[in-house]
Amino acid sequence: MSKTIMAVGAHTGDAQLTCGMLLAKHAMNGDKIVIVDLTAGERGTPAGWTVNDFRAYNVECAAKFAKKLGGESIVLDTPDGELYDTKEEELRLADLMRQYQADAVLYHWKNSLHKDHEAAHRITDNAIFYASLPTFERPLPPAPIKRFMCAENWEDEPDFTPYYWFDVTEAFPLWKEAIKELWLAEHSPSFKYLRYYEALSIVRGARIGVDHATCFGTSPTAKRQKLDLL
Repeated sequence: MSKTIMAVGAHTGDAQLTCGMLLAKHAMNGDKIVIVDLTAGERGTPAGWTVNDFRAYNVECAAKFAKKLGGESIVLDTPDGELYDTKEEELRLADLMRQYQADAVLYHWKNSLHKDHEAAHRITDNAIFYASLPTFERPLPPAPIKRFMCAENWEDEPDFTPYYWFDVTEAFPLWKEAIKELWLAEHSPSFKYLRYYEALSIVRGARIGVDHATCFGTSPTAKRQKLDLL
């Protein structure tokens, strides 16, 4: 039975870069992919562009990325750099989780160099609560969320520890083709995004004996395992 996997990023590019390999694997497995960008990341505007034009371009690129995975892209209208953890933002995201009946949610780690990333973590954390709680009344039924985990992002390194490791070797070519739809993957003057995440996948893969792997973290309480006997 197919699942719906939702990835949430603070800006266009965050979820596609950090969750994209796993999303590609699930897409190849027949699952539905939904990517929600809380902002379009438009204030990283390249020279010669207007902020509005770059926003429109990022929205278009996000849609192209999702299309290559057979998924859907949603870019919300909150301005880049002005993302705050409010109940309004939490409920808007929770309603999307309910609308798409998300089974799993991928999102930012709690600590980051970027304020928007930390806000995105808190928004998504609380949205998962509101989306999955049956007694919290909303227009749509609760989402059947059973797994949620935090992506490995170079800006979200403080206290991040890989816990879940996924072999994404077969999905890597699809991700690499799709990620080139995003401007920042190969053209950002401040960071070599594609090179970094490709190299990271090789390093993580080497640790588990495969060509490419992607890792996710989780909260300490989620690491508790109940055992009866060895």
